[in-house]
Amino acid sequence: MNIRTFRIMKSVLIMGVMLFLICLAYAQQVGDIRTTGVATTGSATNWQKWNGAAWVALGQSPSSLSPISANVAFRHAVTVDANLEINGAITNPNLSPLTVNSGKTFTVGGSYQLSLLTVNTGGRFVNNGTVTAVGNSADIQLKDGTTPNSGGILENNGTITMNGNLNVGSYARIVSGPNGVIGGTGQMKAKDEGAGFTIANPGGYTAAIQLSGRLNVKNPCFIFNGGSNQVTGDLPEPIYFLTVASGTKLTLSEDLDIVPDTQAPKPDPFVKVESGGTLDTGNFIIKATKTHPLCDAEFILEPGATIMTSNVNGISSVKDNGNGRIAAGAIQTNFATYSSEANYVFYGNSTNQFSGCFDTSLTANTVNDLIILNPNGLRLCPNFQPLTVTGNYQGTVNGSPGYVYRPTLPVTLSYFNAVFNGINSVMMQWETQSETDNLGFYVLRSIEPQPAGATVVSELIAATNSSQGAFYCFEDKSIYEDGCYYYWLQDVSFSGGVELHGPAMVNVILNTGSNQVPDIPLKSSFIRNYPNPFNPSTQLEYYLENGTDVDFEVYNLRGQLVDQFTLRNQNSGFHRYTWKPELGSGAYLIRFTADGRSNSRKVILSK
Repeated sequence: MNIRTFRIMKSVLIMGVMLFLICLAYAQQVGDIRTTGVATTGSATNWQKWNGAAWVALGQSPSSLSPISANVAFRHAVTVDANLEINGAITNPNLSPLTVNSGKTFTVGGSYQLSLLTVNTGGRFVNNGTVTAVGNSADIQLKDGTTPNSGGILENNGTITMNGNLNVGSYARIVSGPNGVIGGTGQMKAKDEGAGFTIANPGGYTAAIQLSGRLNVKNPCFIFNGGSNQVTGDLPEPIYFLTVASGTKLTLSEDLDIVPDTQAPKPDPFVKVESGGTLDTGNFIIKATKTHPLCDAEFILEPGATIMTSNVNGISSVKDNGNGRIAAGAIQTNFATYSSEANYVFYGNSTNQFSGCFDTSLTANTVNDLIILNPNGLRLCPNFQPLTVTGNYQGTVNGSPGYVYRPTLPVTLSYFNAVFNGINSVMMQWETQSETDNLGFYVLRSIEPQPAGATVVSELIAATNSSQGAFYCFEDKSIYEDGCYYYWLQDVSFSGGVELHGPAMVNVILNTGSNQVPDIPLKSSFIRNYPNPFNPSTQLEYYLENGTDVDFEVYNLRGQLVDQFTLRNQNSGFHRYTWKPELGSGAYLIRFTADGRSNSRKVILSK
C-alpha cells in the first residue's frame, strides 16, 4: 500500500467516524419535539414529538407542557404567543426566526441556537443558559416602546454569543444578571434615546456587554442593582440617567457625563442614589457638559442613601453663574439634592480635603452619618456653622471643633431593678439603650414613694456614653432596718441637667435568709421583654399607674418605623402582652407610650 492510498483510507475513516458521531448527536430521544411548519407556542398545530419509533402529533400546545425538559428543533419560524420555558437543547437547523409577542415570555434554560430573535414591545426573552449564534449573522431585535421599560426586554442570566447585530429600540431594555455576559464578534446599536440597561454584574457594563464589534449607543439609561459591590465599567457616554438601587454599592470607574435629552419635554436627566444604596465617586466626577433650555441634569441623594468620595473638594451645591453648573467637587451637575437624612463618607489621603459647601434638605446643615476616613482629617465648609450630625460621627475635623454639633440625646433606660440579697444589702441593676453627653448616675433611696425626701446613697457612677447602651450595677450596703425602700436613678449630663428614673421598690427583712425580689415599678413604663433574643414571639412587660391606652412603636436601627400597635383601655397595674412580629431577623427598638410617659428597649429577633 503506497502512502497516497493510506492517506485516502485514513481520511475516509475519519469522515465516517465524524458522521457516526453526528448521527449519535442528532439521534432522536423519546419525547423530543420539532416543528413541521410555521408554529406558535400556544397552538398544537405543526408540532410533533418522537415516540421512540416515529414522529407523531404533539397533541397539545408546547406552552401547556411548560417547562419542557426535552430537546426541541425549531425547523420553521416560531412565534411565542403563550409563555414557554424550554430547558433542553433548542436546535435551529434551518436558521429559523423566533418572535416573542407583546406581554409574553420565552425562557431558555439549556441551550439555544440563535439565528434571528425579535422581541416585540412588551415581550421578554430570558436566557438562563447558553445562546450561540448559527449562520453568518445572527441578530437580536428589541422593539421600541413608548414609555420607559415598555419596549422589548432581553434578560440575560447566562451567556449569549453573537456574530450579528443587537438592536436595542427606544425604551427597550437589556437586563443583565450577576453572571450575565453578551459576547462575540457582533455589534450593538441603541441610537434611540431611552434604551436601558439594568446590570447586576459586579464588573458593570464592561463585564455584561463584551461584544467586540462597534457599540453605537446614544444617551442610555442605567440601573445598577447588584447584590454585592459593583463598578460602573466603561459606560457609553453621555448617559441619560443612572440609578443606584437600594442594597447596591456602586463605584465609578471613570468620569460620568450626563446629557439632557434633546427630545424635551421628557423627564430631566439624573443620577440617583436610592435609600439603602451607596455611590462611591472615588476621584471621578459626575458632570453635565452640555445644557438644554428645557432640561437640567440633577444629582439626587435620597434619605438613607450614602455618598463616598475622595475628591479633594468634596461635594458642593454652589453653581458657576457662567455655565449654570456646580463649579467644584465630585458632583458637577446643574442641580444636586442632598438629603439631611443621608450618610456622607470622606476618604483618601489628601492633606487638605474639603467637605465642600452643600445644601441639605429637609433640614439645612444636617446629615445623618458623617464618617471621615481621611487620616489627615477633613476641612468643613464655614457655612455650616455648625454641621449637625444626627447619626454616627467618626474621624477628625480640622479647624474649630464647633463646626460639628451632635444633639444631646437623653439617656434611654431599658431596665431598672432593685433586689434584696436576703442578708443585709440591696443590689441595683440597670441597662441603658443609649447615652449621649452623660456624666454619670447617682442612686437615691427613700422610705417614701415620693423622691422629695430621698437620700443619695452612691458616689457618681461614671457613664460609658455608648450609642449601643450599657449595663450597670450598684450595691447599697447602708441598710440597718427592716422596711420597704424605694430607689431612684438620677442621670446627670455634662451641662448639669438631671433626669430621674424609678422608683424600684424592695422589701428588706434583715438576717432572715429570705430573698425578696419585688420588681414592680411604681411609674408607668415598659419594664422588659422576655425572652430576648426571641423567636418567634416575646412577652412585653409593662406597668400602668392609671388605666389608659398603650401605644407601641417599633423602629429598625435606621430609625424607620416598621410596626406599631395600640392596646386599648388597659387597667392599672402589671401587664404582659405577647408580641409575634412579622419582621426579619435583627435588632429593633420598641418605644412604649402611655399615661404621658414613654421609654424604649432594644429587642433582638433571631430567626
